[in-house]
Amino acid sequence: MTTVRVPRSRALRALTVLAVVATATGMVAGPAAAETDPGQVSGWFNDLTVGAAGAPGRVAPLELSSTGATAPRVTVDLTGLAGVATASFPDWCVTEGTSVTCPMPPGATPDEYGTVNGTVPVVFRAAPGAVDGATGTLDYTVGADGLEPYTHQATVGVRSGPDLLDLVDERVQGVDVGDVHALAVAVVNAGDQPAGDLRLTLRFPVGLQPASYRNCRYGTDAVLATVVVCTVRGTFAPGIRHELRNGLATTVGPAALGDKRITQFVEPLATAGPLPGNVRLTRREADHALRLRPVGEPMDPITATGAGGTTYLRAIHGAFDVVAVGATVTGAVGDTVRVNVGIRNDGPGVPDGTVSGGNAGGFLFTPPAGVTVLADPAGCVPTNHDEGGAPTAWVCWLGAVFPAGQSFTVPFELRIDGPMGAPGEIRVYYDYPRPDDDPANDAAPVTLG
Repeated sequence: MTTVRVPRSRALRALTVLAVVATATGMVAGPAAAETDPGQVSGWFNDLTVGAAGAPGRVAPLELSSTGATAPRVTVDLTGLAGVATASFPDWCVTEGTSVTCPMPPGATPDEYGTVNGTVPVVFRAAPGAVDGATGTLDYTVGADGLEPYTHQATVGVRSGPDLLDLVDERVQGVDVGDVHALAVAVVNAGDQPAGDLRLTLRFPVGLQPASYRNCRYGTDAVLATVVVCTVRGTFAPGIRHELRNGLATTVGPAALGDKRITQFVEPLATAGPLPGNVRLTRREADHALRLRPVGEPMDPITATGAGGTTYLRAIHGAFDVVAVGATVTGAVGDTVRVNVGIRNDGPGVPDGTVSGGNAGGFLFTPPAGVTVLADPAGCVPTNHDEGGAPTAWVCWLGAVFPAGQSFTVPFELRIDGPMGAPGEIRVYYDYPRPDDDPANDAAPVTLG
């Protein structure tokens, strides 16, 4: 690693994102123009706070991304950090005074879209004599051959006191219903002073059942996730990893389905924020308390992005059956009738869109011949709403979670115009997170008598 000591500057802000995008200008001629396309390159670096003198170093990622660019690189100007922080770069970077140039990191390979993504790990420490609250700036310029370079700025600050970070960042394949997963729980203090008692807050999506501890409280939020808030006593010295021995036993229950994201967040108890809102927390009977114990030698530098950690459980197969709910309505020509149609989750799996941010399910309603739908119900849109013309079918979406045993139905107001003919249909429209286990009941008729 090459160490560069640098200058100081202005106030600490949030995330800085750089995007350098090269596009052809004017008329695109054809194959010759494509051959000379310089490609695209981008980079980004998060603002960072390091502990005061004596704190462990912090590894911060400087990201570099390239699609079709030649010799992508990032050049960092450290003059704005003098007296505030020092920065150490990998030995494959080139240092000239207070300027450091790093190519795309060795070993970076294209993804399925042809984009190469690499991370330059930079180790930051407080400069000797840097005071609590000092801030400086780091300018970084991303470029490639044939591309106009583009510069952005990040801020590095110094803070004295404890700084608790979560060390968990896991992606787990092969977990299935009935398994008990040992959830990693690990924290470290990246500050220059010991931390006292801490609060640990975890969230387990629907279908995951965490073990019970005496010093934790449990509740359920609006999307059926289990929220756990634990008060953990002890002293957490700088640089020492603390973890839950043998992990937190998490049972994968019958409702678990698809991808699951377990989050955890650590903070000093003395300065902890408000408890999770809209969750009633209660204690459970338990034989043991959740304790975090010191493990290994002091960490220096520390690689952790913040106070939050994440564990992804990938593609839990689970069993479930979403059933189309049809209907029969009666009436004469000229009548206005209401029909309730939709889908039902016979479980036991619970489609849960909280990881993707999408819907947990939806259905397609095709009305029977001879009727006119008088209005679009809330949450439903005609399938041809962007094309104009008379609608012929509607798609209706439910929310983020589709609990087992519940139905999602929507009332449609229909005017009977005649002549009566072919029945309509309700069909499961959205196979989330996968096609269910009984496709034979994914459609049902809507008849007009």
